[in-house]
Amino acid sequence: DTSSLEVVRALLADVQIQGLLLVGCYRSNEVGPEHSLTAHLEEIRRSRRADITTICISNLDKKSVNYLLSDLLRLLPRRTESLASLVLQKTGGNALFVEQFLSSLHDEGLLRFSLMTRQWEWDMDGILARDIEDTVVEFVRAKLLRLAPEVHEALKIAAAFGTQCHEDLFNIIDKDPCRLVRTASALDVAVSEGLMAKVEGPAYRFTHDQVQSAAYLLIPRSIREAFHLQIGRSLLKHSSDEDMDKYLFVVVDQLHRGAGLITDRDEKANLAQLGLLAGKKAYACSAFLPALSFMSTSLGLVVDDDWDRRRSLCFDLYNSCAETEFVLGDFETMKRHLDRIFQMAQSLQETLRASYTLVQSLIAQGDTMNAIDTALAVLESLGEVFPSDASKMLVQQELIATHKILSTKTEAELLQLNVAEEDDKMKFLNLISTATYTGNKQTLFPLVVCRMVRLSLSHGVCAESTVGFGFYGVILCGHLGDLDGGYRFGRLAISILKKFQSRNFHCRVQCLNYGFIANWREPIQSSMPHLKRAVDVGLTVGDTEYAMVGAHLYTGTALCVGYPLDTLYKEMKLYSNQMMEYKQQYIWYYNVPLRQATLNLLGRSADPIKLVGEEMDEDNLLHNAEENPNQGLLVAVIYFYKMWLQYLFGEHDLAAATAKKNKSIVTHVAARFPVHCNHIFFEGLIALALARRDGKIEHKDTIEKAMAQMKIWASTAPWNCQHKLELLKAEYAYLEGDVDAAVLGYEIAVKLAAEHRFVNEEALALERAGIFYLNEHEHATAHGLFVRACDCYERWGASSKVSHIKRQYL
Repeated sequence: DTSSLEVVRALLADVQIQGLLLVGCYRSNEVGPEHSLTAHLEEIRRSRRADITTICISNLDKKSVNYLLSDLLRLLPRRTESLASLVLQKTGGNALFVEQFLSSLHDEGLLRFSLMTRQWEWDMDGILARDIEDTVVEFVRAKLLRLAPEVHEALKIAAAFGTQCHEDLFNIIDKDPCRLVRTASALDVAVSEGLMAKVEGPAYRFTHDQVQSAAYLLIPRSIREAFHLQIGRSLLKHSSDEDMDKYLFVVVDQLHRGAGLITDRDEKANLAQLGLLAGKKAYACSAFLPALSFMSTSLGLVVDDDWDRRRSLCFDLYNSCAETEFVLGDFETMKRHLDRIFQMAQSLQETLRASYTLVQSLIAQGDTMNAIDTALAVLESLGEVFPSDASKMLVQQELIATHKILSTKTEAELLQLNVAEEDDKMKFLNLISTATYTGNKQTLFPLVVCRMVRLSLSHGVCAESTVGFGFYGVILCGHLGDLDGGYRFGRLAISILKKFQSRNFHCRVQCLNYGFIANWREPIQSSMPHLKRAVDVGLTVGDTEYAMVGAHLYTGTALCVGYPLDTLYKEMKLYSNQMMEYKQQYIWYYNVPLRQATLNLLGRSADPIKLVGEEMDEDNLLHNAEENPNQGLLVAVIYFYKMWLQYLFGEHDLAAATAKKNKSIVTHVAARFPVHCNHIFFEGLIALALARRDGKIEHKDTIEKAMAQMKIWASTAPWNCQHKLELLKAEYAYLEGDVDAAVLGYEIAVKLAAEHRFVNEEALALERAGIFYLNEHEHATAHGLFVRACDCYERWGASSKVSHIKRQYL
């Protein structure tokens, strides 16, 4: 079924599962080209997420049937050959059919054990004359009909629940005074007949799905709906509160199957309420497809009059459906449900929940302008007004005012702030904080964050406050250069998150802290497990937007620290599939340049300095992005990875030109350490390489700026930046002709990069040192360094760089 296929999809998309063997079986005559399983298997084949081996198992042939009979009857195969031919003729070799047919022959005395001869005997003429149904289901059904009436009734009840049912449910049904025989006792007879098995639970399970199908056929088609409704009503009537909590899904499922026969309006409304409760419970368990099924069926139970009589129920149902559809990426159906809410709403309060879902969906689809405008309109209605065009002066004033208020508070005082009640303003501010950061309204971003912080200080903290304080830390680190202050507020956000124990905001806060803040102080590699965990938690609670943001941050971090490229690209593809699956297109686009850059390094592109290949065509993507005012961040990311590759492959003039085009990158990615720090680092290396050819004067400002900035960062994050600074210093000494300083600088840069586990930058330092020694005419030393560089690039997985060095220097 659909839910099972979604479980398979989730398992295949889980990058933490390194080895998994999944065995599934289906009947080919029941799964055609249009079946969902066929489409699902084809999707897996195309995505290359797993290897699929298909094994076709046909019915038993005469030889197999004969071996089965020989083993079963303890007779030589030549003695059972005639019986095997007859059994094959009657059953067609269907394994279940063979088993049930032999059982029926024994029941009828046509296959019997002779005490006189002490061996099995059979009546060939009687078996030959034995009439047999066309299908195994009909055959088993005929066998069931020979059982006692009370067993029939028990089997019908069991079959109505599916292939397995807990004994507690039968006991609840048996509380009905009209029932004279215990269901479980009657099913024990079926157990003795081999039709059912008693399993752990305690529960009863049909021994084969075809047996369950045969038992279900005992219920005439014309009364099946009524039969399910009767079971559901009985369970609802006789269940205790504890039973209802435990078996809510089962009760609602039975009632939904018979809902078409309910005519009483109050009963329909009560069932709709019950179905909504089941849907919310499934949603909380991250079972989004079953949740939507419960909610959608319940939605069909309400009519137009209920908008007047049961207004709260209607809004809750439509909103819950839309929210679940958003998580599943079904934006079209979600929009229809939201439109219905806006149509029926009579107050701002009745539209807030729907507006929140609408803004979320617009962001997910990359329509950040409309998302921001919609949220700002709602905030204005709630009393929080923002300027249509925020000036830099206004932004500076807001930041100064917020800093002034915060400077009077100690961390202990901030942690002891009063807890605010649920705040709609904070919900919408939290929602557009990311959109204003990534979109073209970046001057609005600090205003939104400052408003969140000040509302938290004045009205008390709520779960959304964690995002406000986290983003304030991002601003301090990336925009104001206050790394200590930013780190402080990143830790504060995590502390407040622990106070609220809110899993719904875990993913967001972890992404902010470990994707933007902690790297300025802590070893960058330590952030990777936190970002992976954020992805898992985000998907679990339905925060698909930030789960995919976390995936993007994780892959970007992994790429910059020298994570094995082959393994990384496999993870990238899995995350890429998830981004598309959850309709998070805007994040998918930001991640494309990372994937293509990885392919280039792996040697899977025609030209290693052009972002053209399996994932993207840089000309098309840049053209589309540059024409869209919302895509400034995407343009900056494309240019960054293009510059990086150009420098790595020795195209310094092209790299310098690309860096020059990307002057706005600091505006877009100021707080993102892997991009901001590496942009400054490589811009400095490019300028140093060109200065040796053109002279220092033309590139002096770029060189001095890069070295000064890296010195500051190395003082706060030596693990991440000291080896970069040492390489810049070595290259500068090389430029100045200070051979001794250059030799020492390269040695330190290589040593620190290795100690700090940056194999990619260890390789780069070795390569640059090799070039230095080559120009100093120390060819043996240079050769040894190039060999070591190749070894490091190979460990990284950058086969195109290995080929480049061998072609250029070895």
